[in-house]
Amino acid sequence: MNNNFSNSGFARLYLWTAKAKYTMGIFFLAFVLLYLFLGLIAVETAVTLDLLTAIEMMFAGFFIGLLQQAIIPKDKLSRPRCALWIVSGTLIALVFSLVFRWFDSFPLWCFFSFLLLPAVGMGALILAYYLDLNRETKLLNRELERFQKQGRLS
Repeated sequence: MNNNFSNSGFARLYLWTAKAKYTMGIFFLAFVLLYLFLGLIAVETAVTLDLLTAIEMMFAGFFIGLLQQAIIPKDKLSRPRCALWIVSGTLIALVFSLVFRWFDSFPLWCFFSFLLLPAVGMGALILAYYLDLNRETKLLNRELERFQKQGRLS
């Protein structure tokens, strides 16, 4: 493939957006499973998930993933950015669930339980970032020490 294309603005935007798919997938799966689980334990009639609601949940997860890419890329991880991402992701879940009326037939406590999911999930993803960066730093420090020792021996 042409090198100009791989370095184009489109290619960079495409890759940036593609990185959001991991978070989208995690949140889509979590939204669907929690929705069905809450429906199983809290609603007297069987709760199913229709295609339109599933698509709405997929888009909610996608927007949370895009915000992750925009607000907390690995090289700009900070407490204020993490807090902003958690608040904005929870706000997305709140808006989607209210606008599309996901919990109209559920008891109110299910709605609030559902809103805990993004906050806890995003906290877990931030912890994974932190652990990965910490591991990477230790590895780089070991490699630097090895390089410095080789330089002294030469």
